[in-house]
Amino acid sequence: MRSSAVNKANKATSTQLETCISTSREFSGAKLHFAVKTSSELSDIERERIWSIFESNMHLFYTTSSFGWDPRSKKEEMFHPHARLVLCERCDDTPSGSESIPSESRIVAYTIFRFEREAKQNVVYCYELQVTEESRGLGVGKLLMGSLFDIGLRWRMKNVMLTVFKANSAASAFYKSLGFNLDPSSPGYAEEDDWQDEDLDCDYVILSKSIP
Repeated sequence: MRSSAVNKANKATSTQLETCISTSREFSGAKLHFAVKTSSELSDIERERIWSIFESNMHLFYTTSSFGWDPRSKKEEMFHPHARLVLCERCDDTPSGSESIPSESRIVAYTIFRFEREAKQNVVYCYELQVTEESRGLGVGKLLMGSLFDIGLRWRMKNVMLTVFKANSAASAFYKSLGFNLDPSSPGYAEEDDWQDEDLDCDYVILSKSIP
């Protein structure tokens, strides 16, 4: 059963959500633009780009996991009516005479989230955080995760939650560096919170962090 806060947040427009975040940043000469969109607002080209990044980053993890590789089911999850996306686009100035970045390639990272009720708490559930290989190291992932906390704070959510494969050690280390811990709802949860070794029969864990 959804709470009134979750219901209200799910009715928020992308414009309302976007007011919670910084929409432009520059790192090491890379100009980045951030935008919030609902799944229904995505163009076909944007959907294709988002899926292409996901497939490139996650195909191996899924094919070797208990979930298996099921594009149809995964696309239904990623582009669910309640899904919200924060898109990161490269907007670098193009030197005169050089080839511009194709518009469909400007999306270099994104996060997909929903407002949900989990374990009697209102949460921002991060379904995806994906960054293209060439855009890693710019701090984009940290900025995108920060946007979820900013949005969650404005819309009265208590936690940010996510699921991560145990095999994805880079992602696990990244989330741990941001202060995420094993959530009590995670398979194999124990008070010791040693989430790398919990429940060897399960290939994923659920992490969470309180919104300040």
